[in-house]
Amino acid sequence: MKKNYFLSAVIIVLFTLGFSASNFDEVTPGGDTPNIPSTGVKGIIKLDTHIADWDVAFVTELGYFSYKKNMAGETGASESNYNAIAYTSAAFDDYACLIANAKEQIPTQMVSTEGVVYFSYPNDSILELLYDDGKEIFMLDSIAYVKPNLPGFAGENKDDALKAVLANAALLLKKNTGDLKKDPSVAARIQKLAQIFEKICNLTYITDDEYVASLKQNENGNYQFADNLQNWYNNNVQQVSNILSLWTGKATFKVGGSSCTLSGTVFCPSYIYNDYGTYGIICDTDKDKLFVGQAEYEGKGYQAKDDLSYDVDFRGFLPNTTYYYRAYYKFNSADHGGLIPKYGNTTDEVIYDTTIKSFTTGDNILSVDVVMCIDATGSMGGIINTVKRNAIEFYDLFKGSCEEEGILLSKLTTQVFAFRDKNVDGDTWIESSKTYLLPEERGDFDNFVNHLYADGGGDTPESGLEALNFAFDKTDWGIDDGYHRQVVILWTDAPYLVGDYYTEIKLSDLETKWNAMPSGRRLVLFAPNGNYDFNGGDWSNLDGWKNLIHETDLSNGFTNFEYILKSIIGELTSKGMKTSKAKETSDKPMIFRPN
Repeated sequence: MKKNYFLSAVIIVLFTLGFSASNFDEVTPGGDTPNIPSTGVKGIIKLDTHIADWDVAFVTELGYFSYKKNMAGETGASESNYNAIAYTSAAFDDYACLIANAKEQIPTQMVSTEGVVYFSYPNDSILELLYDDGKEIFMLDSIAYVKPNLPGFAGENKDDALKAVLANAALLLKKNTGDLKKDPSVAARIQKLAQIFEKICNLTYITDDEYVASLKQNENGNYQFADNLQNWYNNNVQQVSNILSLWTGKATFKVGGSSCTLSGTVFCPSYIYNDYGTYGIICDTDKDKLFVGQAEYEGKGYQAKDDLSYDVDFRGFLPNTTYYYRAYYKFNSADHGGLIPKYGNTTDEVIYDTTIKSFTTGDNILSVDVVMCIDATGSMGGIINTVKRNAIEFYDLFKGSCEEEGILLSKLTTQVFAFRDKNVDGDTWIESSKTYLLPEERGDFDNFVNHLYADGGGDTPESGLEALNFAFDKTDWGIDDGYHRQVVILWTDAPYLVGDYYTEIKLSDLETKWNAMPSGRRLVLFAPNGNYDFNGGDWSNLDGWKNLIHETDLSNGFTNFEYILKSIIGELTSKGMKTSKAKETSDKPMIFRPN
C-alpha cells in the first residue's frame, strides 16, 4: 500500500480549540447510534445550489454533510488529489471533517470539535490510527486491514464519493480497540462518529422538494447549514495549509536482523516541503544520538504526491540489538518558504517527530529458494557452458557473500527449468528438475545441469515467459517473514513468444502472479532487448516490475555473473545495487542469433 498524507497537517492546530467531552455521549464499539438531534429527514437529500463554496451538500436524518471535490485552493496548488467531507449535527453543536484520497476514497485524517485523528498507512495491510493532544502525535492503535476489501475502495459505494469516504472511515474507525491510557474517552468519541458515518451509508437518496423549500437561507441566499459548515471549515482547516508535522512509522525487516525498512510521513497540505527541505529517518542504538549528523544511520526519503508515506532502507544492523529511530525534516536554508513546524521553533534548521520508536533485530539468518530458467535452444550453443557454470557455482558464491556480511545461510534450495520453443520442440521444450537442497544434494543438482545441451528452438522467439510461469507457480516458495528470499534467474539470448497463436501466456497475467509472490522475491534477467520477429516480445517490457535486475549486455552478463550475483547479495545483505529498480540497459546493440 505502499503512502501520502497530503492534508494531514491541515487540522493539527485545532487543538487550540480545546476538548469538550460533553458534546459526546459515551458509547461502546458496535453500540447503537448515539442520541443526537435529528432533522427528521428519512433518507439523503442531495443539493447542488445555494450551498456556499461546496460542490455538493446533503441533508440527512443525522445532520448535514457537504463535499468539496478538489482541495487545491487550500494549498495554493492548481489541483489536488484530495477531497473533503464536512459534517455538522442538526443543532450545529458538533462538527467534523474527513480528508480523503480522492482517487481511492481512503481517509487520511479527521477533524472534529474534540480533536484530530490521523490515518497512517505504512502499507496496504496495516493502519496506524494516530491522535494529537496538542503536545505530540501518538498512536491510538495499530489495525490490520485489507485495502481491496474496504467498502468504499472496491465495493458497491466506490462510485459515490459521500458514501465511499464515510464507509471507509467508519470501518477503519470502528476497528479501534479504545485501549488508550492517556485519554480513555477519546475512543468513545471516535466510535460515535464512526456509527454516524456507518448509518448514513445505509440510507437511500430521496427527493423532498417541500422539505428543501423549508430550509432556512441566509441573506446571501445560501442555506444556513452550508454557510455554517463553510465558516467552520474556513476557520479550522484552510488556515493551516503550510503547517508541517512528522510521523515515524513501522519497522519492516528485509533480511533476518541485518536490514530493515523504516517509514515516515510528512504531514502538510502543501507540497512545497519537497522544495524547501529534505527529510528521512535517523537511527542509532543510543537515543541521545538521534539527531541529524550524529546518528549512525541516516537516510533520506521522498513523499510524492500520490504516496501515503516514504520508506528508507538501512542495512548492516547487528544481530540481537535494539535500535531507536525517528523521522526528521531539514530545511535547505533560513528561507522556510512559509512552512511552519507544528513541533519545533520556526527558526529551527531541523525538526523531529516527537515520537521515538524502536525495534530489536533477530539472528542474521537467511533461507533462500532459487529457480533457474535456462534457455537451452540451439543459439545458446556458444554460451550455455558459461550459464551452466554460473548455475553450478551459485551456491558457493552466494554462501561466501553472505559470510562476508555476517549472514548465516541456513538453507538454499534450487530448481531448474530448461526451456526451448513449445511450438516446435515437442516434449523436449521444457525440462524441469526436482527441488534440490544444497549443499546436501549438490551432486544430483550438478548432474542435472551438466546434462543440458543447446538444441532446437525454431524461429528466434522462445518460451521464456512459459518458463517464468512455471517458476512463479511453485508451491514450495519460502514464507514471507523477512528471513526468506525467493530468487528467479532467467538466461536467454532471444525474445519471448507473443501472440495468441504462439502462446497462452499474457505478460500482464504473469506480472500479477509475480506481485502475488512473497515480498522477498527477486527477479534477475540475463536477456537482450528488442523483439526481432513479429511474434517476439521485448524483455524491456518487464523493466517496470518490482524487484527486478535486468542485464541486457550478454557479452558482459554471461561472463561476469558474479557482478549480478553481488547485486542480489547487496540488496539481501548490506551493500550493492538495490533491486527495486531495473538496471539501466546497455547502449550496445543486441544481436539475435537464429537457431
